Amino acid sequence: MDQSRSSSKESPYIRVAGEREAGVKCARCNKEIEQGELTASCMQCGGIHHQTCWTEYQQCGSYQCSQGTMSKASTSALVISRDDLNHAEPLPVIPSYTDNALTISEKPKQIWNKLAIWAFVIALLGIPLFGIITGLFAMILACIALVSHPTHKKGFALAVAGLMIGFFEIIGWSAGLYFYMDTPRTNSIAFSEYAFDPTSLDNLPADLKRAMKSNVLIEVNNGLFGRGMGSGVILTSVNGKSLIVTNRHVIDSEYNDDSRDVVADDFDKSDPVTVQAIGQIPVQGQIEWIAPHGIDLALISAPLDKEVISDAFWNKKKAPLIGSKVFAIGNPHALGWTHSTGNLSQYRKQTKGAFTYQIIQTTTPLNPGNSGGGLYDENGFLIGINTMTGDKRVAEGLGFAISINTLFDLIPGTFQIPAQQGKIESDDANVSETNN
Repeated sequence: MDQSRSSSKESPYIRVAGEREAGVKCARCNKEIEQGELTASCMQCGGIHHQTCWTEYQQCGSYQCSQGTMSKASTSALVISRDDLNHAEPLPVIPSYTDNALTISEKPKQIWNKLAIWAFVIALLGIPLFGIITGLFAMILACIALVSHPTHKKGFALAVAGLMIGFFEIIGWSAGLYFYMDTPRTNSIAFSEYAFDPTSLDNLPADLKRAMKSNVLIEVNNGLFGRGMGSGVILTSVNGKSLIVTNRHVIDSEYNDDSRDVVADDFDKSDPVTVQAIGQIPVQGQIEWIAPHGIDLALISAPLDKEVISDAFWNKKKAPLIGSKVFAIGNPHALGWTHSTGNLSQYRKQTKGAFTYQIIQTTTPLNPGNSGGGLYDENGFLIGINTMTGDKRVAEGLGFAISINTLFDLIPGTFQIPAQQGKIESDDANVSETNN
């Protein structure tokens, strides 16, 4: 026999509830005992009961004393009849999911992060559109989407993609605009569409006609960089071969201000220089001399028909004054034998290494293709070789020519170039003697 059960059935201690028992909950009915009521106290556990509750159940109702009773009850078999099963009603099925530690029977459906989607779409639209603005906007949206991205939403990869695409859009568009704005927008003029008309020389003054006929068009194959084009001036024509002065950068695409000294034999003979004189077909030229000290001058020779060309005139001891009228003959943008006028702005000096030479500044318009051509005084005497011009986007009327005296100072005597060729018909107040 269970000792606890036998003890709980012993006769309780009966007494009237005093202040000590008042307010205590009955161990059987769980209601408060009021002062003055009859109570029954279990002799085993001391549990307080209403006297009526104890009389009704004849045993203690506390948890401690009832264990024995429950243990015995649990050993009895639970019998469920067929009728019980037929009348049983199934409980409703409630979808449930637990925290991460438990099995999820039904996961919530993931939704997309809308900010990430917008960032990606705007970044894509920026590729064909103006990517600097759209790229920046896409990056801002992508950053917000990444910072606030909830773990249960999709779109993290889209936000990262939008951020990267936006970044490269800004870089790409900025670089494209830089090169677009930095590249001069000129109309492409085909030389063949504006061929030179030889009859235009018929009524020209002798000095201008001579300068025209001493000008040549020079073309060089620069390989992958296309063909280079410039001008040249015929100095002398002896035994069917004309000696022509031009700029080194016309025939040497690799030339720059820091270029080293080279000799004519350093150039690749497989890429010949093509020379075209007025009224003649192009012929192959040959590089004869490259100026030392990196000076932008060179001599080439070509078999030209002396009957239709002229040798230039010059006088080393005559130099026009500042403000004098000068003109240039050249082939700007392949428009052969173009005449342009201006004034002599200033004489300047430039030093390369230990060599200092004279530069002529002029307001005469010069363009790509004028390089190597002649700058003449108003009497048609060669005074310089047009070399470069100022950036026309930031300056106007700034052209520069290497003084012809520089050529005389550097050219070897073997070429037998005289200090003067041709005569001035009358003295001119704008021409001064030089000490060179």
